[in-house]
Amino acid sequence: MKVKSARHNRRPRPAADAPRRRASEAIVSPGEVMILPPRAAKGGVVKKSVSLICLTLALLLCGGAEAGAQGATKCFSADWLQGRRVVKLSVDGGKVAGTFTVEGDGAARGAATYEFKGDLRGNTLHVAFAGGRLPDVSPSEMTSLAWTLARDGGREVLRIKFRGKNYETGRYADSLAVFEPCDGGGGDYDSLARRARTVRFAKGADSASLGLASLGEFQAMREPAAFLIGAARSQSLEITAEGCVIQVYLPNGKPYEFVEWEGEGEKTYAGSMPDRAVIDSLPLTGTYLVVLRKPTENVRPEAVTFKATGRRR
Repeated sequence: MKVKSARHNRRPRPAADAPRRRASEAIVSPGEVMILPPRAAKGGVVKKSVSLICLTLALLLCGGAEAGAQGATKCFSADWLQGRRVVKLSVDGGKVAGTFTVEGDGAARGAATYEFKGDLRGNTLHVAFAGGRLPDVSPSEMTSLAWTLARDGGREVLRIKFRGKNYETGRYADSLAVFEPCDGGGGDYDSLARRARTVRFAKGADSASLGLASLGEFQAMREPAAFLIGAARSQSLEITAEGCVIQVYLPNGKPYEFVEWEGEGEKTYAGSMPDRAVIDSLPLTGTYLVVLRKPTENVRPEAVTFKATGRRR
């Protein structure tokens, strides 16, 4: 048997002019991915490959999050003694744009709208108004352009800091105003009606008073105070709650509109009234829902009084 010489099993030597390839180098065909063992990573091939993969995953995740946030629109409002304030905004990724509307008080002042843009970082909005012109919310003043989105009883609310007069101390102080979702739809009505307190008159009485000082969630502006009162069509209903904004829902669930101003054949309407609300002639027979909200932390309402007069039909 002939035995081949060992030199026939040797690999051919590269040509003298061929460049030498280090152990950490490899030839990769187009479309292939090669990850070298750790010992061969001295030149950084493995580290660079892993970094590239992580960067790609991060970009995909960020892109998905931004796509989910695109097109989101939100609306929040607050009823103040001087009128309603409405914030409408749209979120596109981390960018925010919207308007802050100060509704007028009828004949004295009309509505004014202010545009803003900004960034959304977590739950905080950092906004800037066009031309640096802040909304005129006199006699209060907006003191912060960092607004907070928060959860309140399953709903999303917007909190903005203002400086206003404390009606108890007579001094000006900073406080957070809570802007609630604009939609007063069935979900909001049903939620309020479920936890509302029922108003009952003593025999022979046409009025009843209920305390507000002990309602911690209401005083902290985390939720409104709600009451149910039965009344008949054509009866008169008067609600007095100093330091509160008053809203009334009809037995069919629709909000009642108060005549805010009337003159020379013209009328303006409002969905709420400050301190005192009167309906001279109720339009329906049934259970009315009365909602009280604090316009600012600086006030502390003590009680609400309900008065129903006129013959039941």
